[in-house]
Amino acid sequence: MGKVACAFGQAAVLVILALVVGLGVNAVRARNSINLTRDYFAKPPVIVQPSTTSATTEKPEPNAPAKMEGPTPDHPFQIVTVEDVIKLFQDPKTAEGAFIFVDARADNPFRAGHIPGAVQCDYYREKDLESVLPRLYGAEKIIVYCNGGDCEDSLHLCSELYTSQIPWGSIYLFKGGWEEWQKSGQRVETAPSPE
Repeated sequence: MGKVACAFGQAAVLVILALVVGLGVNAVRARNSINLTRDYFAKPPVIVQPSTTSATTEKPEPNAPAKMEGPTPDHPFQIVTVEDVIKLFQDPKTAEGAFIFVDARADNPFRAGHIPGAVQCDYYREKDLESVLPRLYGAEKIIVYCNGGDCEDSLHLCSELYTSQIPWGSIYLFKGGWEEWQKSGQRVETAPSPE
């Protein structure tokens, strides 16, 4: 019985020591440290979509995405297709800064290629969100994307934007992401590696 207690005691000491070393290294790391107070696995908020029924007939906005999907059971955000994204990218409001593309991917994929003019906001780096938010508050449309396919970073970033007081109606999720943009043959921009 004494050997078992001794083994558990040694294991507990090792676990505590590993925890202290890990937290210490995390505190010292300036880049890519883990924010221990952030919920990285938060579910998107439940958003009640504003009513779209109206007694008057409204004209559609020029150059608006043709068919935007509304909320789904998986998430509450408006989805845009690659065709919609191309139209939004070509709209003069993009050049004016009213439509902003936000890339939710990490540094290396972003540097390798992104939608021209896109702002990088790595979902896993909270400081990115803090630096990008002031630019997004005045935007009419914010198109968020990541790799596409099974990548959920753009969905998580949409949730962060909404909880940061960006109006629901301004947030658009480009689920096809970088993969569909590349396949469509559109222009690509790269960024130099930091020295």
